[in-house]
Amino acid sequence: PLTPNDKIDRKALPEPGADAVINRPYVAPQGEVEATLAQIWGEVLGVEQVGRHDNFFELGGHSLLAVRLVNLMQRTGLTLSLAELFQHPSVESAAALLSQGEAGGQADGLVVVRAGEHGTPLFLMHEFSGRDVYFPTLAQHIGGEFPIYGLPGVTLGQAQLRTIECMAQRMVGIIRAVQPHGPYRLAGWSFGGVLAHEVAQQLLGLDEPVEFIGMLDSYAPNPLAQDKAMWSGEGLDKRQLLGHCRGRSMMLGAEGEAALAAVQALEAQIEQLDFTALFQRCQAQQLTDPELASVSAADAWHYFDREAAHRLALAHYRVSPASQTIHLFRAQELMDGQPLPSPTRGWEERFDTGLLRCIDIPGDHRTMMKPPHIQALGQALTQALDAVVMPEPAPYQPLLTIQTGHAGHAPIFCVPGAGDSVTGFIHLTEAIGPEWPIIGLQPRGLDGVSVPHSEVEAAAAFYLQAIEQIYPQGPVHLIGHSFGGWVAHAMAAQLQQAGREVASLTLIDSEAPGGDGTAGKPYTATASLQRLIDTLQLSCGKSLGIDPAMFANADDTTQLRLLHEGMVRAGVLSERAAPDAMHGPVRTFATALRTVYQPRLAYTGPVRLVLVDDPTLDEWGNQREQAAMLEGWQRRVDDLAVWYGPGNHFTILKAPNVFSFAAWWHDGLSVAVGPVLS
Repeated sequence: PLTPNDKIDRKALPEPGADAVINRPYVAPQGEVEATLAQIWGEVLGVEQVGRHDNFFELGGHSLLAVRLVNLMQRTGLTLSLAELFQHPSVESAAALLSQGEAGGQADGLVVVRAGEHGTPLFLMHEFSGRDVYFPTLAQHIGGEFPIYGLPGVTLGQAQLRTIECMAQRMVGIIRAVQPHGPYRLAGWSFGGVLAHEVAQQLLGLDEPVEFIGMLDSYAPNPLAQDKAMWSGEGLDKRQLLGHCRGRSMMLGAEGEAALAAVQALEAQIEQLDFTALFQRCQAQQLTDPELASVSAADAWHYFDREAAHRLALAHYRVSPASQTIHLFRAQELMDGQPLPSPTRGWEERFDTGLLRCIDIPGDHRTMMKPPHIQALGQALTQALDAVVMPEPAPYQPLLTIQTGHAGHAPIFCVPGAGDSVTGFIHLTEAIGPEWPIIGLQPRGLDGVSVPHSEVEAAAAFYLQAIEQIYPQGPVHLIGHSFGGWVAHAMAAQLQQAGREVASLTLIDSEAPGGDGTAGKPYTATASLQRLIDTLQLSCGKSLGIDPAMFANADDTTQLRLLHEGMVRAGVLSERAAPDAMHGPVRTFATALRTVYQPRLAYTGPVRLVLVDDPTLDEWGNQREQAAMLEGWQRRVDDLAVWYGPGNHFTILKAPNVFSFAAWWHDGLSVAVGPVLS
């Protein structure tokens, strides 16, 4: 039966009967483990009889029921991960895995969609719901013998990540556990394409090559002011639930009008209802997807909490520029009620269109992942993968000579703080003396073209490769300011491991390493910009004249314009500076701000730590912060000297404070370094 628009009229189709279930001869479970599994599966699926060859998903299982199944199994002592259930969906295969004691061995968050031992793997990112629904069907139509892995969202019931950058960093960790080094091949459907792009940027930030980035009908995020406002604060789970119901009502044709009116009535009551009550009303009025009909409110909350996290992350994500070809696979049909999209799905506003290769696929955004269109998508992906050519990495030289110095003096390499330039060490040259060679290490990304380093150790290794070209031997001095202190510390550890002498290592007001390195710090684009504004104001001693409330609710373009105007107004930026002059520093600062440093190598040499005041804190606050920094470094370093310098975090490298610092630095070269100096 068809609708007036020549689409399948699904509501006119007859309800499936018992004979619609996969027609497979019943084979009774064998052994205690299979019997227990069959009993649990029957309970979860609501079927009376489950055979040993029955497939959980063919019997009506889906992601939400899979979570319930795994939880029930764990209560009986049968530990199976969601990824393993996906790979072993029958009672027989799941029981065999459990009996062999191999369950739990697969990397958390990874689905082996297609095993293979030849060729470069392809990693597929989850779509908006976070589920793994499209991985197996698409993989069936991708040619080749290379392995295909799927990366679902954070498991339901676990704490969700709420920025695209954190989600991508989690995926980078999972990917590198399977494939430690590139070249990498990445693709994702819809929301997954955005994730694939960010994962690619972070891998490039590790100096790992990325061979292929595929976006399967992915739309460019466009964080508007109203979206940021809507997807902030409390009640995001309820908003996502009603958004789900609203979207479903728009697909129901004539009956959708009544459903939409019901959704609007519930939207008016959203503040008075908690999630459980709201979900129960949506169920009672049949506003939710039939898949959720038998799901408890508690399980549904985890589902919508994950979707709300993805919605929030998308609303606050600023897309980084592409640095290589993006393959965009475009669905050629429109869904009911869908407006005509941009030919590049909005990416022309984010990327150089010369880097976009558009490939047309039959079907609409949803049906492109269903037969018969999914076969065409699989073939197009296969052809694109077969024809891919590894892009050449863009050259970048980080070494900038600040002062040539005299022969016979070991060079001093200076690493600036987050988003800062080597020009911050200009005053140091006068204070430290003309005889010392002083070389700055300019962070990658400040030029607005290159990709910032996404890991401290990667930046350190990159800098040392450059140093090796001009100073292949001999001792070196290292000075790092703030975030640059982390990089200098990692450089010292790598030099020491290579057997090269570190003449001195000086950290200027650098926080101690630590934190959870699995997903980074959850700064949104707006939050990182607000931190940058605070930093610039403290550094120059002037206000940029930007209203915080107005800035927080502005769209991306307006925020960058306000930053540019404020910096010009404060004299930090020339009036002739291009409007996009801050794009590189903004991205580099944000990348550093999100970075967590957990040293993989210990540095056993002497370390000199400079502590100065934070101008935003009072005396007690500074004492407490400095004590925490000192204690943190003492846990990492056996031979630590500390000096409480004049000025503050932003003025220690400016006159006159830099002269006091230079004198202390000189004194430390000629005297034995004790555990603590004052």
